[in-house]
Amino acid sequence: MMCVRTAFLFLASVCALASAGCGSSNSDFQNSLTFGTGLGATGFDLINPGTTFSVAAEGTTGAIYFKLESAADMAGRAVRIYINDGTYGTHDYQSPQSYGNILLSSFRITDTGSFTVKGYLVEQVGPDIGKETFVAQSNITMQP
Repeated sequence: MMCVRTAFLFLASVCALASAGCGSSNSDFQNSLTFGTGLGATGFDLINPGTTFSVAAEGTTGAIYFKLESAADMAGRAVRIYINDGTYGTHDYQSPQSYGNILLSSFRITDTGSFTVKGYLVEQVGPDIGKETFVAQSNITMQP
C-alpha cells in the first residue's frame, strides 16, 4: 500500500509541475475577430458591433471595420484578412508598431450575402514569402 501511495504522490507532483510550465499565459488578450460600422473615439473600440450589416446603410464605401485581437504579441507582423478564402478579397495591413495584440482597420464589401472572414499574422521569411499564422475567423452577413 505504501508503494501505491508513493507512486500516486509522485505522479501528482509530475502532473502539477508539467501543467505549471505549459503555456499558461497571463495575457488578457484572446484570439478574436469582431466587426462594426466604425471606430470609437479612442480608436480601440468598434461602433455598432455585430455580424449583420446593410449594404445600403454602409453607403457606397461598403466599409466594415474590424478588430483582430491576438492572444500572442503581434511582434510587428503584418495582418492579412481573407474574405471567403480570398475569392472575394485579400487585404494586407502593415503593423503600425513593433509590439501589441490588437489591430483595427477596415475593408470593403459592397455585395449582399454571407462572408467568412479569416485573420492571419504574416511574418516575412523571404523577399516574396510570408509565413501565415492563423489567429481567428468570423462570419458576417451583408443585407440589401
